[in-house]
Amino acid sequence: MRTFPRSTALAFLFASMACTGQIHDAPGATHPDSDRRPDAGQPLPPAAPPPGELDVDRARARFETTTDLMRYAISPGCSSERNECHNSEDFPDLSTEGNLWNLVGLGCNRGIGERTEVEGFCERIGDELRIEGGANDGFTAIIGSVTRVTSSDEEFEHYEIRVDRPVPAAQADASFVVLRDGAPLPPLGGGGSAQTDEGASRIRVTDERDIPMPSSIRQGDENQDDSYGDGTGVLVRPGNARDSYLVRRLLGHGSDRVRMPLAGNPDNPTEVNPPLSRDAMYALMSWINCMEPDDGPFSDIRYDCSENADNGGQW
Repeated sequence: MRTFPRSTALAFLFASMACTGQIHDAPGATHPDSDRRPDAGQPLPPAAPPPGELDVDRARARFETTTDLMRYAISPGCSSERNECHNSEDFPDLSTEGNLWNLVGLGCNRGIGERTEVEGFCERIGDELRIEGGANDGFTAIIGSVTRVTSSDEEFEHYEIRVDRPVPAAQADASFVVLRDGAPLPPLGGGGSAQTDEGASRIRVTDERDIPMPSSIRQGDENQDDSYGDGTGVLVRPGNARDSYLVRRLLGHGSDRVRMPLAGNPDNPTEVNPPLSRDAMYALMSWINCMEPDDGPFSDIRYDCSENADNGGQW
């Protein structure tokens, strides 16, 4: 994978946009439906191929830069109104060309929407929790999710932390720390109120002060399907269009979300935004496949790189 340097300011922007760590409500809590389809969580059948026949020469002549992509392909269905392309469901924001470039390397399914519905492809590598002392001394596991459990009158009872492997022994009032990249990070959590059950993959933290910044903990299984993320899911992955979430959403493949733009979808009843054409998808996928580290909005889209050899503008 190519390395793409970014300025400190832009890196901060990415970090703030991609912030995750939703603190889920207690099991059984109800949520607004947001903009998910009724059978959320069930994979959609593969979408139809992009409309039109691919004409490589025509596509290369029409889409020379990402400015052309925005003007002729993305803007008509994705930027005339705020979030029109995906109806505020989640990233990506395609309202400007600058936003298109900001998607490079940015994590997907972050910042908008119900986090328990994050797709497995988009899940990050979670922080770790380590128990120190007692029957489980040294036990370390990846944090999948953090749930704030409350009473019927919404008073805090405990945090339930799902982890990726069972705890060996029952333990009360255990000391613990939260690790990131192997190092304790006290601002994320630590204290002496952890409770465990033998063989359970859940740890209770009964003192709310022991998790002072729960929303900052990286959770590796936010959708709670027991499949932990490897951190590779990004919106635009240079050199690999099909491993770019943007392409998956625009083609309607490799994602359980609705295809963008939302043509003929109940979430978008007043607009008819057809899928991007085969020529447009070929150009967009070429831009991703052949991107170089120094490329920017004024760079020509490259078409003749080895990574683009099997690009036919479809899945």
